[in-house]
Amino acid sequence: MEASDSAMLKLACHCGSNTHAFSVTLPLDKKYKDIHFCQCTTCRWATGTFAATAIQAPSPPFDPDGNPPATLTVWKSSDIGSRYFCSTCSAQLFFRYSLPELTKDANRGFYLATGVVELPPGETFGVDCVAYIDSVPDGGLASWLSDVKLRGLLRDTLAVDDIVAREREARNLEVPQKLEGTCYCSSVKITLSRPTGRPEELPPYTFSDNTDLVIPNYTPADEQPAVDEKNPWWIREEQKPAAGKRFLGGLCACTSCRKIAGSEVQGWIFVPTVCVELTLPSGETVPWPSRQELVEDPTYNSIIGTYKSTPGDPGVLRGFCKTCGANIFWDGLTRRNLVDLSTGLFSQRGVREEGWIEWWTERVSFVEDAEKRHDIGKRLERGLQEWKTRLGGRV
Repeated sequence: MEASDSAMLKLACHCGSNTHAFSVTLPLDKKYKDIHFCQCTTCRWATGTFAATAIQAPSPPFDPDGNPPATLTVWKSSDIGSRYFCSTCSAQLFFRYSLPELTKDANRGFYLATGVVELPPGETFGVDCVAYIDSVPDGGLASWLSDVKLRGLLRDTLAVDDIVAREREARNLEVPQKLEGTCYCSSVKITLSRPTGRPEELPPYTFSDNTDLVIPNYTPADEQPAVDEKNPWWIREEQKPAAGKRFLGGLCACTSCRKIAGSEVQGWIFVPTVCVELTLPSGETVPWPSRQELVEDPTYNSIIGTYKSTPGDPGVLRGFCKTCGANIFWDGLTRRNLVDLSTGLFSQRGVREEGWIEWWTERVSFVEDAEKRHDIGKRLERGLQEWKTRLGGRV
């Protein structure tokens, strides 16, 4: 392949309302394919993920001095930058710095959310670094992806020993009586109460088939175990530093999550809806709404946008903050009174909140979907196993 060969780097959200193609030269420069994982509070709360994943844009997707496309919602997340997400499916698409000194390059300050990007044939994503680790007391995703460059707040390089020290310190922090979560703009506020094993948290009231996280989706139906009605997979036993039962949490690399969150990996907590309360902008706290209420009731759909990412009845319904675009929930298929909530919203003691969540270390859900894009899913699986070993085999 000649250095002067050209190709297109393509971008598309999940619903297809936003598409763009950038002309690039091959072989592709690393700045267009080595992913920057940002764990800063803004990125976590504005996306709902463990970390935003981004690369430089080869060129501006639109004229930043004019109006953005009507298919985009703009959220000015700070004094120095704005985020752009799809108004229909909520896919995070672009971030742009507004400081003059950061808008002089050819890309005019634009960065692309890698989850919606397809590289030219033959190219795969790498990892530049995991950054802003100091923003999360427990180290966040860096605990599971520590074989890459690790950076603190001021771009200082951290060692694996620094991450291990953070893990140890975070496990000694006081565990809150309730777990509170929020999107970046605070329009969506969620409070979780601890599971106790009461009937409303268990089958048949709360129900789901097996999750791909625990039992891979490709497992033949006759080889899948039945859901334990007394100890279903979504309720986990107490483990220090917890003060009671916990929820199951895990990572997902499926194509749908990637193209909606805009990130290469999405973290989910599986929570019975009886354990979830929503605080409205008025300050009123209400039980978690039903799927029908979320779609049809202005009390909820004025603040939480919904998108049916998988057709059918009931299909899959996802929710996002209409103001800042944060990914909020996943619900549907065989589920009954069980909802997946985005882990990036919950960060009182760190982003992993191990006092409330048992992280599944055996698999990244739908890791097979990402194998042709990068090896990040497999690296995370190795990192999760190493983390479990560091903690003595129990997480």
